[in-house]
Amino acid sequence: MPSLNAALISLGCSKNLADSEDLVTTLRSVNFQLTDQLEQADLVLINTCGFIEDAKQESIQHIFDAAEHRRDDAKLFVAGCLTERYLTELQSEIPEVDQWVTFSDYDRFAAVVKEHFPQAPDHVLSHEQRSQLTPPHYAFLKIAEGCDNTCNFCAIPKFRGKHQSRAMDDLVEQTRVLAERGVKEINVISQHLDYYGYDLDGTYQLPALVDKMAVVAPDSWIRLHYCYPNDFSDELIEAMRRNDNVVKYIDMPIQHASDRTLAQMGRRTTRKHIEERLEKIRAAMPDIVVRSTFIVGFPGERDEDFEQLMEFMREQKFDQVGCFKYSDEEGTTAEKMPNKVDEDIIESRWHAFMQQQQELHEAQQQRWLGKKLKVLVDEQADFGSFICRHAGQASEVDSVTHVESDHLQVGDWANVTITGFKGYDLIAEVDS
Repeated sequence: MPSLNAALISLGCSKNLADSEDLVTTLRSVNFQLTDQLEQADLVLINTCGFIEDAKQESIQHIFDAAEHRRDDAKLFVAGCLTERYLTELQSEIPEVDQWVTFSDYDRFAAVVKEHFPQAPDHVLSHEQRSQLTPPHYAFLKIAEGCDNTCNFCAIPKFRGKHQSRAMDDLVEQTRVLAERGVKEINVISQHLDYYGYDLDGTYQLPALVDKMAVVAPDSWIRLHYCYPNDFSDELIEAMRRNDNVVKYIDMPIQHASDRTLAQMGRRTTRKHIEERLEKIRAAMPDIVVRSTFIVGFPGERDEDFEQLMEFMREQKFDQVGCFKYSDEEGTTAEKMPNKVDEDIIESRWHAFMQQQQELHEAQQQRWLGKKLKVLVDEQADFGSFICRHAGQASEVDSVTHVESDHLQVGDWANVTITGFKGYDLIAEVDS
């Protein structure tokens, strides 16, 4: 039978994109092909984000737009976090949606599709045939679902559920397939990466997984995202240090540096412990790049708490930093907490944080001047100009390296020398 067409709109984070890849793989197994033309689609699938208010509104707007512009006979499916959080309300308010796809539907997605398209055949796709929605040279590999943390500002565990580690052998095989496919950077992701395996037998298994991934993908960068300071073990530090293809880069969401505020946030750590972990990590890997994220204006945050955060930032000199202004998130403990910080104060603290961080970052940029680095060519900016990344720059969230050249190819490696910087980005020239 002729194939059917599906249009995909994937919103939100890289973990959601990994889910979209699984859903698209299933669609392909029942004879669907992807199209970027909405009017050609027999099925429109929207994978929503429901993390913060802006993301919710964006997801809802995409649903309404798709409902209005799809073909009259096309089906509209909506999956993702928004569906999981607000299913009952959405079903009553947006009847135009033909199928709300919950997380429990993901493992039976083929059957869900065939309820609407009974003529669709099915066959099982192997790892080698798994869909990849990123550019060919980098990919995301999700190693676990859910989260066991109880951070008071976060609603993710309420709709993503408890931490569930995926089978190690399966992850190693997926890594091998990605490497043989030519993927040069494998981004290892989950809500709480260094907790991997603990739900299975009470031991942290990420170091063992990293060792095995490094063996089966010897020519690929392996990058670790979302490692928490409280579970960043000595064994993980050693696994990163001994494997050359595990990039010396950490994405560690710290959120604050005041013990009082950390406790109010529900974080299971202290400033002293965070500093001890960072010191040990940097001692083992002196060239490591550390990225982190912080929240200012959490309920009860005092001037002295904020100053402790600012002092911590001056001491640690992070390479890449994100900072969020606190806002109430529906269904969280923090939403109901007293002593909310005035919005004007939150705005003022955020600007002070970002101003200081810009100055700190400019000083940090000096470390790169004159260095010879291996970079991955991400895209062509214009004729003779390419956007690249070195091992300390993650896709989509970090700064980039601009390289002037007329003979680079997107997806290839290049050896460059850093000659300058502009704002947060580096400037380099190709080594002769």
